[in-house]
Amino acid sequence: MTGWQAGLLGTSYVVGTIIQGLIVLNHPNYVFERWHGTLLVWAIVSFCVIFNTILAKRLPAVEGLVLIIHIMGLFAIIVPLWILSPRATGNEALLTFTNGGQWPTFGISAMIGLLTPMGSLCGFDCAVHMCQYSQNLLPDVDTDVNPSGRN
Repeated sequence: MTGWQAGLLGTSYVVGTIIQGLIVLNHPNYVFERWHGTLLVWAIVSFCVIFNTILAKRLPAVEGLVLIIHIMGLFAIIVPLWILSPRATGNEALLTFTNGGQWPTFGISAMIGLLTPMGSLCGFDCAVHMCQYSQNLLPDVDTDVNPSGRN
């Protein structure tokens, strides 16, 4: 249960910051406030909970529609990038590092850049799963008091 909650909140946070980033991109006078992000996260969580409880019968139709949009959007983004992107050699593409964020070192820049792929690959609930499995690694303190091992 905790893993699902962590996943929902983590994903809602990412979606909220993406929405806030789009607002900043399209309205340069917008003042980026943290509480705006918090309200966006609550709005997204509320929408997800309401949709998955009240509108659950419509979920398969929405999933099919999102799948079609996802596949069409994949081609709509990949094809122009493939055709219009500048060409580079394998050495340039794999071994040239940039620090576009002007961080103090390339190492910090690389670590900041790894946040998004690590969130995608590990998931937001990985800490919850690590906690579940680490409970079995702790020594049993009650073995002297209760030799049978039952609690």
